[in-house]
Amino acid sequence: MDTTVSNSGNEDHSPMLTSSSSSSSSCLVTYSSNPTQKFSTPDYEPTSEHFLETFSTWDDREQLVFVENLLKHMHSHQHGQINTFLLPMLQRDFVGQLATRGLEHIAEKILGYLDDRSLVSTELVCREWYHVISAGMLWKKLIEGKVQSDTLWQGLANRRGWTKYLFRQILTSN
Repeated sequence: MDTTVSNSGNEDHSPMLTSSSSSSSSCLVTYSSNPTQKFSTPDYEPTSEHFLETFSTWDDREQLVFVENLLKHMHSHQHGQINTFLLPMLQRDFVGQLATRGLEHIAEKILGYLDDRSLVSTELVCREWYHVISAGMLWKKLIEGKVQSDTLWQGLANRRGWTKYLFRQILTSN
């Protein structure tokens, strides 16, 4: 299977990934800025395929030690390229995933532990998080908690008439 990702018709000269495989069980990914450019080492592809086959036979600890040693022998600009490659794999939006799977109540419970400044920042992360905060009425719950625990907030809520809106569920259930 040969796969090439290119920027045809585009003047972007960023590197591209080329994936090729001689067998169906393994995949060799090469990194080059020019897809027609060959490797300077004549036996690169068979040698790297051999290393990958050997690597796949090792356990997790052995693989980690080997990768650590490889990273120690690389230049800093190569670390940046690896970071760019790994970053999308390591990003996990668990709150957004909970919300899209119909588990908003769990996301609300997690975000409900935030203070006011954190809640402001969290609203700006993405649309899913904003939706969880607004649909879960987390601001209302935060203010209700402050009114119940702080006499200053309680006095403010009474003077402004917020209590009829804040504790609506408690009042209607009684």
